[in-house]
Amino acid sequence: MSTQLNAIQSTHSRHYFIDWLRVIAFATLIFYHIGMLYSQNWGFHFKSNYTSEHVEYFMLLFSPWRMLLIWFISGVALRFMLDKVSGYKLRALFVLKRSIFILLPLLVGLWLIVPFQLYAEMHQQGAIDMTYWQFYLAFLYTSNSIFVNYQSGVWPHVDVNHLWYLRSLWQFMLIVFIYSLVAKLSIFSSLLNTIQVNLSFSMLAGLLVIAMLLANNYLKGDAIREVSGFIFLFTGYLLAKNTYFWKSLNRYLWLLCTSFTLLYVCIAVAYQNELDLPNYVWTAIYNIQRVVGVLTMLTLAQRFLNFKAAYLNTLNSWVFPFYVLHQSVLIILCFVLQPFNLGLMVELFLIIVGTWGACAAVTLVVMRIDIIRPLLGLKIKNNYSKALKKTGYILGMLLILPLAYQLVF
Repeated sequence: MSTQLNAIQSTHSRHYFIDWLRVIAFATLIFYHIGMLYSQNWGFHFKSNYTSEHVEYFMLLFSPWRMLLIWFISGVALRFMLDKVSGYKLRALFVLKRSIFILLPLLVGLWLIVPFQLYAEMHQQGAIDMTYWQFYLAFLYTSNSIFVNYQSGVWPHVDVNHLWYLRSLWQFMLIVFIYSLVAKLSIFSSLLNTIQVNLSFSMLAGLLVIAMLLANNYLKGDAIREVSGFIFLFTGYLLAKNTYFWKSLNRYLWLLCTSFTLLYVCIAVAYQNELDLPNYVWTAIYNIQRVVGVLTMLTLAQRFLNFKAAYLNTLNSWVFPFYVLHQSVLIILCFVLQPFNLGLMVELFLIIVGTWGACAAVTLVVMRIDIIRPLLGLKIKNNYSKALKKTGYILGMLLILPLAYQLVF
């Protein structure tokens, strides 16, 4: 145990297990969304002919904590990135660059990728009977009457769907940026240091559970998701370089794993209506599992995945484009395959292989064309002149400005 802790302390500037966990978390998200095609009771943009409630019991293993884990990892990453930049001007420039990095793929997704999902959804619901090209021409006209029942988007009917994470990530980044400036003031920095030093692991877990319960009790709809996400992102940001926290994870490994297993069993049994639990008990169990799930995954990753591999950077670079592309790909695959009635196993196999294969193919093409790499959240590889870089940033800012305005106001 002591050897493990020393290793963590010596490599605290680079937590390789966080990189691994990021890859695994987003890979799990892709499989989770494939599962949503087959879920009988959970709402999704499109459904297979072979839905069943049985898949939901497996998905309950992940659903309480999967996005909160991604938010925590995002907070850790944001902390390490921001700490590399000193001074108000450089930090403001960092925010501008990150805004392009986040909002440009979101903009591409809104207008070029997500529409495939809306087409399949409206087609399955019997709202349209037209080719995709006809649909897309109508889609570009934001006041078209065929979208009268689909008005929940950033612009009318132009919705984020699975890309809500990018929208919220950008908004949360702005809040954390403001916090990072305020936290440097002496009156706040001393207070924050006192809180972090005196906050025990059990107290932290308890506060997170209370925060989840309060959000669930006093908020509704997407507000619960957004506030919960920010709480975990901000927690990850604060704890990214907290040695005590990372040490404590190892200390509570077996307690967390045992709690995670027991809570999952309770949730699965309650979901079958085998336990006649009051609603507040069910809510408490579910929200405790949200916190325990995140802490358990962090603990397991730290224990078994804290190592560097030659292909880790490559896998991490693929996360963003795969995330942007995957949901439209899997929905369109299901839409195309559905009329053939291939059977559950054949259809599922083709969707899994097709989703990963199509995402990989598009990513490989985009990676080889330097000028379009930012469209899927990939960094430019070539070393261009300062003038050309400046032109690129200005063009990027002009492109995302209307979207940024919509997201703020």
